[in-house]
Amino acid sequence: MSFDVIGRRSIEAAAASGAEITGIVTLPGEPSPDRSGQCRFDDLAAELGATLIASGDVNDGATIGAITELAPDAIFVVGWSQLVGEELISLAPTGVFGMHPTLLPRHRGRAAVPWAILSGLATTGVTLFEIVDPTADSGPIVGQVDVPIHPDDTATTLYERLAEAHEELIRTYVPALARGDAPRLAQDESRASAWPKRTPRDGIIDWHTRAPYLHDWVRAQTRPYPGAFTFLRDKRVVVWRASPIPDSAPGAAGTVIEQRDSGVVVACGEGGLLLEEVQADGAEPVVAADVASAIPVGAKLG
Repeated sequence: MSFDVIGRRSIEAAAASGAEITGIVTLPGEPSPDRSGQCRFDDLAAELGATLIASGDVNDGATIGAITELAPDAIFVVGWSQLVGEELISLAPTGVFGMHPTLLPRHRGRAAVPWAILSGLATTGVTLFEIVDPTADSGPIVGQVDVPIHPDDTATTLYERLAEAHEELIRTYVPALARGDAPRLAQDESRASAWPKRTPRDGIIDWHTRAPYLHDWVRAQTRPYPGAFTFLRDKRVVVWRASPIPDSAPGAAGTVIEQRDSGVVVACGEGGLLLEEVQADGAEPVVAADVASAIPVGAKLG
């Protein structure tokens, strides 16, 4: 069950590990730009000879019935934003398993990639766990992979390494689950924590913030996520790439104070932020010196 790129790669890894993929549950319709990393599965289902089930609610009767007909040994839920119910959990004798891009029990919840960068973590990871009840990310741990977070990582680069970690866990533990000797380690609830959901509107830039944190703000929410954004008058502008400039000239927060070959510098609460790639609503992304065509020197952002 998945609608995103990491789920697709996990299916491919499971098939390469010898699993028979009998069915793929995904969202109906075309991929939406509002869902981070969403992709198609119809071609993969055809390639693997798997039944493709389109569902907006995996707990409804039609979806439960379609899955029941497949008689799965195990079900994997990878990149799905809905909790699975008890009826679905009961369908697979080997178990129903989830993948979460943190080191559980720490950092349950949503938007794990942006929050990992915004929180200043040096290490995150991926956890494969069994789903035993309709709560989020709380079941016994089957396996984990550590993933370092580098100082210059963006959501794009971290997302890719987390995808690779998903594949590693699948390759390692799908055969062990099939053999019946995979571990299941109960999570320590006293060490559990959770991150809240993020929505696209949470990416708005507050120019009174110090420049180094705004650099983190931008890199944590860049592709495949909706992006950090600001406004130039009534026009929404997404900032895809930026760098802090600690020795920039002073100016009122949110004011474009300088043009450089690599972009334009905006005054922050402390220091400046060099905008290296931006995209105004309805326009194509612009980079480097061309950023000034979208955000000229002297403009006020906010």
